[in-house]
Order: sequence, then C-alpha cells, then structure tokens
Amino acid sequence: MTDTPLPNEFNDHARARLRRRVGFVAIAVFLLALLALTPPLLNVSRLRHRIAAGMSQSLGRPVHLDNVTMHLLPVPGFTLENLVVSEDPAFGNEPVIRANTVEATLRISSLWRRQVEISSVRFIEPSLNIVRNPQGRWNLEDILTQAARANAAPTAQRKAGPAPRFPYIEATGARVNLKLGDEKMPLSLTEADFALWLPSPQQWHIRFQGKPSRTDANVSDTGIVHLEGTLGRAATLAEVPLNLTADWTHAQMGEASLLLTGDDEGWRGTLEAGATLTGQLGSAKLTTDVHLTDLRRADFVPAKLLDVSAHCTANANVAAVSVTQTICTVPTGGPQPITLTAAAVDLQKPEEAAAQLDITAVPFLWALDWARLFSQRIPADLPSTGTIDGSFQRSATPSESLTGNLHLVLQPEASEDSSTGKAQAAEAKTTVFTWTAAATPAYPGSTATTSLQLQSTLHPGGPAQLSLTGGFDPTGYALHLSGNATATQLETLASRIPPLSDSLLDTLPRPTHPDDTAHELNVTCTRKWGTPQTCTATHTASPQPTKPHHRR
Repeated sequence: MTDTPLPNEFNDHARARLRRRVGFVAIAVFLLALLALTPPLLNVSRLRHRIAAGMSQSLGRPVHLDNVTMHLLPVPGFTLENLVVSEDPAFGNEPVIRANTVEATLRISSLWRRQVEISSVRFIEPSLNIVRNPQGRWNLEDILTQAARANAAPTAQRKAGPAPRFPYIEATGARVNLKLGDEKMPLSLTEADFALWLPSPQQWHIRFQGKPSRTDANVSDTGIVHLEGTLGRAATLAEVPLNLTADWTHAQMGEASLLLTGDDEGWRGTLEAGATLTGQLGSAKLTTDVHLTDLRRADFVPAKLLDVSAHCTANANVAAVSVTQTICTVPTGGPQPITLTAAAVDLQKPEEAAAQLDITAVPFLWALDWARLFSQRIPADLPSTGTIDGSFQRSATPSESLTGNLHLVLQPEASEDSSTGKAQAAEAKTTVFTWTAAATPAYPGSTATTSLQLQSTLHPGGPAQLSLTGGFDPTGYALHLSGNATATQLETLASRIPPLSDSLLDTLPRPTHPDDTAHELNVTCTRKWGTPQTCTATHTASPQPTKPHHRR
C-alpha cells in the first residue's frame, strides 16, 4: 500500500497554525524581555518630577502634575493626571493650559537607550487661555519663542539622532478662551480638535477645528471653524512666518449675529466665510471672502431671497490685532462693485476707524431687492431701470461720524405718443439724498446724539414738486413733506413711498372732482421704531388761475 501525499490545503493550514504559535511565543518573549529591561524606568515618582521639569523647560512656564501612571500595553507610555501649565503673572492668574488627563506615548526604541523620548501627546478635554495684556503682549509669545530655540528633529524622522524628535501633539474636546486686556471675551471655541507636529526642523504644521460659542448667551447652529497651515521658527513673535487657511462654514445668520454681537439682529440665511493669511505675524497679507445665501429678514419670507458676496484684502498685524489698507468689494450686477476702504483699523476698537464707502452705478433693481427684505409693501410697479451713485465718509472723530450723499436716477418705461404712434422715452427723474451727521438731537422728539439727515426733491407728476426732509436715528425717525401738489398726486406718491403711507393720507384733503385743487402742504410724520407712525399736517388751498371772460 502506497502513501498518499496530503493535499496542499492541509499543508498550508498547518503552516499557518505554526506561524501563529511562533508569533504568540515571540510576543510573550518580547514582553518578558521588556519587563526585564525597563525596571530603571518604573520609578514613577522620579518620572513625574522629570516630566514636569522637562515640560517646564520646554514651555518656559511652571508645570504641575498630580500623578503619573506608566503602562506597557498596547504601547509603552504614561498617563498624566491634572496637568496644569501656570501663567506668567503679567497675564493674570488663570493657567495657560489645564487638562485632567494627558496620554503620552513613548518611542519603544528609546527604552533601550534609557531615554524618555515621547512619540505623541494627547490632551483630553483641555482648556486653553489665550491672553493679550494691556501692554499689547500675548501670553503665547514666550512659549513660541522658547519652542523656536529648542533643538528638535522632525516628528516623522525614522531614526533617532542627536536631537530628540518633536512629538505629535493633539487635543480632543478642547475649549479655547480669549482675553483682551483686562476683559475676558464672551467668545470662545468649544468641542475643538487640535493637532501640531514638526514636518521639518524649521516649521510646525497646525490643524484645528472647533465650534464657535458664547459664554453669556445660549447659541446653537453657529457652524464650524477650520484652520490649517504652517508656522515657522523666529526670534520674535512678529517675525514668525506663517501660511494659514481658515474657513467658517454652515453658520445660520440669526445665531451668527447672536454670537458676534450678543443679540439676534433678525437676519436669516446661511453664512460661509474663508480667509488666508500669509507672510509674518507682524506683517501678513490677509484675504477674506464672505458668502451669504438665502438672506432675508426674520419678520417674513420675501418673494426673492438674496445671495450676497464680499471680498476683502488687507495688511494684517496679528500681534497688534490691527489691519491696514483694507479694501472690501460687494458685487451688485452693475459695472462697478460697492467699495469700502479703510486706512487703518484697530480690531479692538473698530468703532473708531475712519472709512469710505463708494457707490457707483449700482442698479436700482438690486437696491429694490434689498428694500423688499425689510418691507412687503414695496410697490411691484416701481421703475426698475435706474442707477444709484454716492459716497459716504466715516470720520474717526465722534462729532463728525458720517457724511456723504446719494444720487438716485430713475428711467421710467418708454411710453407711446398717441398722436404719432411712436414710442418716446420718458424723461429721467433725479432724486438726490444728502446725508450728514448730527452731534445733537436732529429733529423734535429725538433723544439720540447722532442721526442721518435726509433731503430729497420728489416729483409726484406734472409740474408739482415736493421737498422731503427728515432724520433717522436708533430710536426712530421724523419726516417732513412740504410743497405744492394735489391730493391725487399725493396718493400716488404715498403708494410709491410706503413709509409715508401710514396715516399720511388721513391728513390730506379728499379729491372732490377730477380737477383736484392743489394745496400748499406742510406734513410731519414721526415714528418710534416698533410703534405706528403718526402724521400732522396743515394745508392751504392754492389759488386757481382765473379763466378769462370773453364778451360776445
């Protein structure tokens, strides 16, 4: 009887089982050897002081630890409990960093060299305080310059060298707080994930993602902030080279305004924003783009929602929290965008910045779309062909905060001449709005110290011409209408200017026959925001021309 060879499948299965057994034995031997070779490192009390001292030297701040636990599986490392990085007294008493748990992983090869070389450090739900003191210095400035002086090899370097390899540092569930001067800002970033590593000896790579929040308000749907880029080594904070890209996505306008101002400003829609920052921290090129989609007021849903974009460029000094040579443009569909320029802006005091707004050939239809976001009573048959030009200047001097003018030119639709049957263009009507700033109450009943003043010439039809003046301020408005016109013409005018229609017609004489009598008008309408408009008026009938008497 001859022996029959085993099938190949059986041989492969036996070899696989043998490999698994050999692998298990090798792992067991390795763990036993590891336990035998690492006893010098198991003096955890000594390690706690060494780790705290090493971190203090690296950060330039005192570091405190409550406890250190060493583990060998799944990889050798330490668990640090109650880590606190103290603050420089020049920036306050709150710690720079506080974390209840920190996981540090060792590079296994360093165990045989009797060196503690960290492979990665993970902060679990830490809190970070970023502070700029009244002298204009940041609390992270010394930490960055201290790190720049440290000799470290790239994080991904395979073989150990004379310089220790920079660990991969990450944080999960972090909170970032901001303090400017003596004031702790209500804005913060929560649920943040952070990563930092050294891809080359002279450059760090940073990645960040967090949710904007506000400590004094219950906000939600504020979107997500992403940041990624590189920071280089430098002797001072202002000289640190950087190349950063950031974006703010999926933020709802009502919650975004509540986040930024503390109040829901009544806007609805979605905010998307992006920014790039290149150069040095003390002198960088800043580019930002903002997109608002489905924009509307919260009061009602208009027939048309707006999509608005803005593009800005500026020179930024991140260390000083200021920008210069700012230029922002908003496309309107016309030949020129709306342009806002500012020479210098301190971002801590933006209300003191001088700026100029230039409006050139903006389509009147674009302005109408904006107006319909505020009122459902904008007439649908208003002339849509027209342009708006103007310029506004805002001075840094409080007594002259805003001056400028606005010119509106409407071109009605062409009409047909009944005698010739040919189309003839209607004459364009020009309305001029002049706006100035007032340091005292600008109209009776106003309690505000600054208001916008309006002066306009209106053409209700025919030879009639009216003057509309008044003022707007944060508490309300007062409008004064004067001139000579018939009641029929005024009804037409009121239908064209919705703010004038409330209670205005109640003060006007009723037309009694087709040849309505012209009246000299003096009408004042006032309104406090959120209350009905009230109008008072005096009228004087204008004498009608006497018809000549012909004798037969």
